[in-house]
Amino acid sequence: MVHPFFGGTSPEEDEMWLYMCPTNGGLQDPRLKPPAEDLARLGCERVLIFVAEKDFLKPVAMNYYEDLNKSGWKGAVELVETHSEGQSFYFDNLKCEKAVELINKFVSFITQL
Repeated sequence: MVHPFFGGTSPEEDEMWLYMCPTNGGLQDPRLKPPAEDLARLGCERVLIFVAEKDFLKPVAMNYYEDLNKSGWKGAVELVETHSEGQSFYFDNLKCEKAVELINKFVSFITQL
């Protein structure tokens, strides 16, 4: 997951989510925050989550990371934080040092056997 966007609670944060689910439960909605028993059944062995220090949704991604760790899931989850950057910073310049580091880490994760 690269800078996961787990839905916002206002139109400024996530107009599409609010349009599709106008009666959603906000950040506690089970579609955004699955219960531990669902996370424990996650069908993969590894998860890599990237967050950015200045991302306004970083706390939501951090909660997902913590919930996954506590769920009883038998896989390995890794969290990588990019300091001094915001949500999707790499779109501005894919060749900047921090974007290249993110891409290299992502490629390394995918190519691990």
